[in-house]
Amino acid sequence: MSTSIINFDQNITMTSLDFLNSVINPAREEAGEKPLRNNDFIGRVKDELNGYENFVIELVTPAGGGRAMESINLNADQLLLVGMRESKAVRLKVLEYIRKIEAVKQRLEDDKKRVAVQSANRRGVTWGDFCKAHDLPAQRLLQALKKSRGLFRFRPDGRVEVNPRYRDYFIILKPTDRRFSPTGINFRFNAKGQEYFSNDEALDKFHIALVEQLGSDYQKQQLLLSRARAGKPDEL
Repeated sequence: MSTSIINFDQNITMTSLDFLNSVINPAREEAGEKPLRNNDFIGRVKDELNGYENFVIELVTPAGGGRAMESINLNADQLLLVGMRESKAVRLKVLEYIRKIEAVKQRLEDDKKRVAVQSANRRGVTWGDFCKAHDLPAQRLLQALKKSRGLFRFRPDGRVEVNPRYRDYFIILKPTDRRFSPTGINFRFNAKGQEYFSNDEALDKFHIALVEQLGSDYQKQQLLLSRARAGKPDEL
């Protein structure tokens, strides 16, 4: 097992007591070493955390009763630091355990993303939900884009259509679709569109459109100054 690259997910946390009972002592026993008592182990933990701010020592009473034991919540780096005080065999077990947790978390994240993509491709993400997710004013932004005419086309009958250039990024609702609105918005972002228009550059362009089309004179002047310094982004 290679240990040349160590880049742990800092969302991984575990109490020192669970770490001792679930990882350290089982690894020590497997390596033929004596298990540690919590009062000895917690001393090592405190020593390793010397210099860390705001760690909290909690008193935990065993499920079967008995004397309360000290325990500290540890992140992935701290788990590694504490584990590195053990023998080579135990250190490898600690590293293997953390990697296993990371793999499980990554699978869960991948599953969530896959479900989100499938949902977006099947049902689509509405304009209102997209704007809400990115803290954009849905109606004002639509009004601004109506004036710029870069992303959408507005028909005389009130319907909103997507510029053909961007059709691959949307689900277009047909009149036969039960979600179709005779006078409303008849498109939804698909997964590709949601990803594309959620990047920082696209969101910046939405904000620029708001200022250019509906902003105050002061806001427009500030926008011109900032764009002169940074370079003008492409229009939507």
